[in-house]
Amino acid sequence: MALRPIDNALPVPPPERPMKQLKVSAPAAQKQPESKANDENMAPLQQQPPAGEASIDYVPSEQLVAMFQRMVEGLDSKDWIMLCASLNKARQFAIFHSELLLPNLEKAMSVVVKSMKNPRSALIKTSIMASSDIFSAYGDKLLDSTTDAFDSLV
Repeated sequence: MALRPIDNALPVPPPERPMKQLKVSAPAAQKQPESKANDENMAPLQQQPPAGEASIDYVPSEQLVAMFQRMVEGLDSKDWIMLCASLNKARQFAIFHSELLLPNLEKAMSVVVKSMKNPRSALIKTSIMASSDIFSAYGDKLLDSTTDAFDSLV
């Protein structure tokens, strides 16, 4: 059977479907329950849970040099998890103890550049954050440097 009639008349549209009628009902007046039981349908009370204790690990100044040496050793690691942890430590040193990272800045920046080319997304993200922290900590010192560290990072 042909899709169009032979007399070239326009096809007759199919009859429209009847639309469903919406059920409208007035919300019943709700009474507040007198009991103190927990009701899932009630708005939560404004009680705040007890605040958790935030723990901050402070490193004594005597341990900074040993921690820095472990960070430098971790930058040479082939293990991406150790490298990621070392980049996070480098970020911390760049932000809080920039004078300790300055002698090994070129090595740290070359590792950051190599990490940006790694296929691991966590390592790429960490290296980008590390480069951002290094730029914010050493801004003008990077431009004055005669090394290729800044050029490789850019």
